[in-house]
Amino acid sequence: MTVSDPPVNSDASSRLSKHLRSVCTPLLRVVDRVSPAVVVCALAAAVVARFVTKSDLWLDEALTVNISQLPLREIGSWLRHDGAPPLYYWMLHGWMEIFGTSDVAVRALAGMFGVAAIPAAYFVGKRAGGRTTGWLTVIVFALNPYAIRFATETRMYGVEIFFVFVGILAVRRACDQPTTTRLLLISVVSAMLVFTHYWSLSLVLVSAIYMLAVAWRSPKLRPAALRIVTAIGVGTSTFVVWLPNFLYQAEHTGTPWAVPQLPPIPIARSILEFSGGDRSEGWAFVYLAVALLVVGVAGHSTTRGTIEIDIHNHSSVAPEATVGFFALAVGAIVAYVGGSGFQARYVALILPFFVVVLARGISLFENARVRSGVVAFVMLVGAVGAGRNVVESRTQGGDAARSILRAASSGDIVVYCPDQLGPSVHRVLQRSTNVALVEMSYPNNRRVDLIDWVDYTKRLDAVSPSDAARTVLAFAPSNANIFVVTAAGYITHAQLCDEFLDALATQGQRDRTLLLASDPEVLEHANVIELSPRVNRSR
Repeated sequence: MTVSDPPVNSDASSRLSKHLRSVCTPLLRVVDRVSPAVVVCALAAAVVARFVTKSDLWLDEALTVNISQLPLREIGSWLRHDGAPPLYYWMLHGWMEIFGTSDVAVRALAGMFGVAAIPAAYFVGKRAGGRTTGWLTVIVFALNPYAIRFATETRMYGVEIFFVFVGILAVRRACDQPTTTRLLLISVVSAMLVFTHYWSLSLVLVSAIYMLAVAWRSPKLRPAALRIVTAIGVGTSTFVVWLPNFLYQAEHTGTPWAVPQLPPIPIARSILEFSGGDRSEGWAFVYLAVALLVVGVAGHSTTRGTIEIDIHNHSSVAPEATVGFFALAVGAIVAYVGGSGFQARYVALILPFFVVVLARGISLFENARVRSGVVAFVMLVGAVGAGRNVVESRTQGGDAARSILRAASSGDIVVYCPDQLGPSVHRVLQRSTNVALVEMSYPNNRRVDLIDWVDYTKRLDAVSPSDAARTVLAFAPSNANIFVVTAAGYITHAQLCDEFLDALATQGQRDRTLLLASDPEVLEHANVIELSPRVNRSR
């Protein structure tokens, strides 16, 4: 009797090998002339980049953390003073209970969703155009500087990108077979989106209208489309419990720090930001990106190996292109009519549509050199953008705090004008146990870790710089230094902070010393000015 090797299930092995080839072959085709090892390393670096940045938390991040640290039952009440829906704040509250409140910890929540969005992007791209488009969607999204930036920011934008990818996939699958599970997922995603950011309201509205148009034009898809519309409506209807807070915010908060912009401006700015931003790499890529969007929407490959543009051609990503564009347009129109300002971060939920259409445009290039060249350029833009995100600061808040701590003694006063500089600086100051400082802000002298946006400009108008200076000096011992953290360029304050600083110096008979100069290249820049008594005193 002989002992032989155990039998090998050749059929199972063959099936596994065939499956692996079917999955990996499109990736190899995508990077035909770019080393697969380089692509794999780039994707791995893109994952790591979603957790790495040296910047301190800037205003929005610090404010988000401070609100989320409130008792859970108080978060919704305070958000009436802020202007955002509550879901991300509830999520961050629970996250911090487990992982703490360090910069790395609070940003890791968005980073986790940023990583989870990468496989979601693959399945969306695969559904929209096959495995090749799926892999291209992964490359375009994973290495996108905009996506990397907001995966490293403790805000809701990276989370809603993931929700949108899941929503697109759920709708596409429900169109094939509207099972209860798939429809329930659509309802859940719709609810989570509207409770994450208000621009999601335009997305769910446009999505529902698009599916109604599908039901009207396609009898075959009508039953599934109507069920999808119902699922979107059910999920969105949960917003009614938050509606009183939303209406209060709409009337009393808004964006007093920004001016409304005509709708074409947000649309153009969004494309630029998705391409890499208002930087050299963004401008280098945006023209190619626009061309690829056109190809993705209206292009099709010919038997001659060329690409023809046909506006009547219904591409596989027509739903994403249509919904994404009109959701962006409707949001921009509503913001302008409502007198609200625009920031490119508001349109994070449009990024998934952008990258899917872009990936489909790249997939149409039959020439391997051209396709690989575009992929290599996407990787280059991503590498430059990711590098910037790692090394560049979003705020001078940490530098301001450290400059104060080097010069201050216990009992000194720190004043923020505008108060919008308070949260980021306070976050660093509060870590010090050696120096006990009194912190105040203009116009709200009561607390510096939160910003009350309710009737903001009215409250500013009700306080004169001279009166605000007297209030601060009343708190300041005669031998205490006053450190003013200030910056120009805030439309809410105009000349108020200069007048306030002059009043402090004049009424308090104090000399000025510049401790930190504002760097206009930094998103949240600041000056730190020390006001010291003119008489000699012992400390």
